[in-house]
Amino acid sequence: MFCLLDGIALTEAGNRALAPTPGERTALPRPPHDLLANYRTEGLPLGRPLTQDGTADPTPISLPPQLQPLHVGWFGKTGSGKSTSLINAILRNHDATRGADILIDPKGDGMAIDYLRAHYAEYGSLEDVVYFDCAETLPAFGFFDIRDELAAGVPRTTAVEDATDHYIEILTQIMGRDRFEQAVRSPDVIRYMVKALFDPVNGQDAFSHRELHGAVRRMHERQSVPPVSDGDLERMLGGVVANRAQTFDEIMQGVANRLEKIPVDQRLARIFNHVPEADDPHFDLAEHLNQNEVIIIDTGELRSEAQRVLTLVVLSNLWTALRRRTRRGDDDPLVNVYVEEAANVAVSDLLKELLAQSRGFNCAMTLAMQFPAQLREEDPGAYDEVLNNISTFVTGNVPVDQRLATRLATDELSPQDVGNRLRALRRGQWLVTLPAAFGVDEPRPFTVESLPPPPGDQGGPRPLNHEEQTNFDADVDACRDRTREAFGLTLGQPSAASQHAGGETETETEESRLRVDSALPHTNRMPPTVEYEGETHALRCSECDNRYDPSNDGMKRAISCCGSLAEVDRDDVPICELNLKLSPDERAASEWSDRQLMFLQAVYNAQQLRYDPLEYDLVEDSMIRLQEYVGIGGDPLQELLDSEYLRHDTDHPHRLYTVTPDGRSVIGESYRQGVDYGHGAGDLEESSEHVLAIEVGRRYFEQAYVADSESPVCEVIPYYDLDEHRRLDIAALDDEGDVKVAVEAERVNHDIIRAVPDDYDKMADAEPDEALWIVMRNDDAHAVLEAVNNPPEGDPRVEKTYASTTPPQQFSLDAPGMTDIIPVDRLRRQLESVADS
Repeated sequence: MFCLLDGIALTEAGNRALAPTPGERTALPRPPHDLLANYRTEGLPLGRPLTQDGTADPTPISLPPQLQPLHVGWFGKTGSGKSTSLINAILRNHDATRGADILIDPKGDGMAIDYLRAHYAEYGSLEDVVYFDCAETLPAFGFFDIRDELAAGVPRTTAVEDATDHYIEILTQIMGRDRFEQAVRSPDVIRYMVKALFDPVNGQDAFSHRELHGAVRRMHERQSVPPVSDGDLERMLGGVVANRAQTFDEIMQGVANRLEKIPVDQRLARIFNHVPEADDPHFDLAEHLNQNEVIIIDTGELRSEAQRVLTLVVLSNLWTALRRRTRRGDDDPLVNVYVEEAANVAVSDLLKELLAQSRGFNCAMTLAMQFPAQLREEDPGAYDEVLNNISTFVTGNVPVDQRLATRLATDELSPQDVGNRLRALRRGQWLVTLPAAFGVDEPRPFTVESLPPPPGDQGGPRPLNHEEQTNFDADVDACRDRTREAFGLTLGQPSAASQHAGGETETETEESRLRVDSALPHTNRMPPTVEYEGETHALRCSECDNRYDPSNDGMKRAISCCGSLAEVDRDDVPICELNLKLSPDERAASEWSDRQLMFLQAVYNAQQLRYDPLEYDLVEDSMIRLQEYVGIGGDPLQELLDSEYLRHDTDHPHRLYTVTPDGRSVIGESYRQGVDYGHGAGDLEESSEHVLAIEVGRRYFEQAYVADSESPVCEVIPYYDLDEHRRLDIAALDDEGDVKVAVEAERVNHDIIRAVPDDYDKMADAEPDEALWIVMRNDDAHAVLEAVNNPPEGDPRVEKTYASTTPPQQFSLDAPGMTDIIPVDRLRRQLESVADS
């Protein structure tokens, strides 16, 4: 018979301190005896209930498998017998459930070996155990690896967001949230860069931390962003680079300081740099969750910081593995995860998420710690999460924890009473609160006594004899070896990731077969309903198999065949014709690969505005698209940028490159006056950035002025010659040929002090109604204004000055050669507004 006094079973001899004093309430009626019968079953054993005379009932109470996904909290201070109780719990539950049991043990007190001994004594072998002694062998996770996620049908965006969030969470836990978030922009940049390396066109499905660190270093050193197919992400990265040099340097140094927390620990570097290939060790929990095996992650020999990170890596892999398992739709067995010293990771968002959602994945969490109030100071939210998302509590004698006492209180038992009774528990006694099945009353709290030591324990009823101990030692070694060979990483072993860093490499044989008149064989992007056929050099509608010419017109017809031009993403429409003009002998003699030559040709065609806007529009499209259409990146691209043939102009408003005069010679492009430069055609040695500014202005005046019947402007001419020596970037003319609007597109450079006053005088001499200056950034507007305020020679051209914080749209100018200064991005928005109206 059980006596539940105020809801707690007491012993007469051992718990006199808990007996009610005359002023206390009398004992509550005990719950119906048949309620406890529901817990006399196979499952996770909690202990043997204490009877009224202080003896332990011979039949233990266990948490049945169907209630385990409601999670368990096991609290007990050092020496309470918590580890021994957990060993018994895992040992028995392994037999009662069909899925994996995963123990994460950072204590370093021999608990992992103690469990292995108990497992051997109970089951006769360790064949169904995977044991990572992390002092020697690390789990071969692929952290930045979404290949399995994609293969399971998880949307790429979801997989990338999870990997990014988990990485940010790990860095946060290493540094502490306050320190990590102290540099406000650095965490954002880390997030952007992880997503950039996962880019579906320019990135990879798996990469190493070393590659991420290298990409960040290159962005810092070269002040240029990695290529990405997502326009919004490109703009956000471009905004980082557009900061003032000192600000940019501070941001990127903050990024590096955070990333370097991983490789500073050799073990963490080993895991985060592992990108498993076909024959490499690989450990993915998804392959083990449905196996009735025990997985032990013993981190006892690691530093506390590394222990915490490795635990989070395990939980990250667990999260994605559970989701993949659920997508299969099978009747998946229950998985149990036991986390010792859980207070070290309970403050993480990842563990909170698992507590909140893992029951939907048929996964049960058992969190063992000294007492939950450990979490209160660091993260009150985590404290609440543990108390609210755990239904089974097994609590020993713990310090004062008011919130825990409140959580365990009942109508008959106040929080103060709970606290008094907890403090009176002896070593090996536990206060237990149990959940119940839906619609069934829960038992009131009661006390239990720990089970006897597990089999194999030298102080228990079933110790190993000498022969068994010898066989056990051999089995532990075999288990270690088996785990290492199939699933483990060891320090000093080269990572497969290093074999795949950087861009593509091509053999001379492959290079010799490259087709250089078209980008279609090389593009990484294509509309979803169009395919390229290499044998026939044709485009094919993937819906009906009709074939079309490998040209822009053919692309339009192929898209429209069974689809719609209006519905296609323009970024997915590649350039078609390249027309590299070098002969095979000239290409063979060149120091550059065919792909590098093709990219130079593509950039040159773009800066000459030779492409149809559907395939590439300099005003709207980043030249990262050209990289994707030609299939170049990494070292081959960087080699061109390091040469004198290709120049990186800007990342604002998007990525732009320029082929230099020497670069034109490399691809055999002559520069003809009247065709490539001159009146109405272009400037000599003009950059892509300058072409962009002029083209934006030309389109704007065509739409806003020429198309307006009330405007006197009837013609817009770019590169308008005023005389033999002076040229306006754009002239808007009336029907008599007079300049009504003069436009100068100004790239701020070292010559600005003299160039801007000269251009001002040139525009003023044309006597326009409006004199508009197009600049690339807001800061450039102030630099231009400063140049006419303080020219090196002559009087100031403009008297008005503005504070450096004043945005250009608030300038009010009315000088003969300057009536407005407008950044190109604002003019682009105005152009879009005119086009939409």
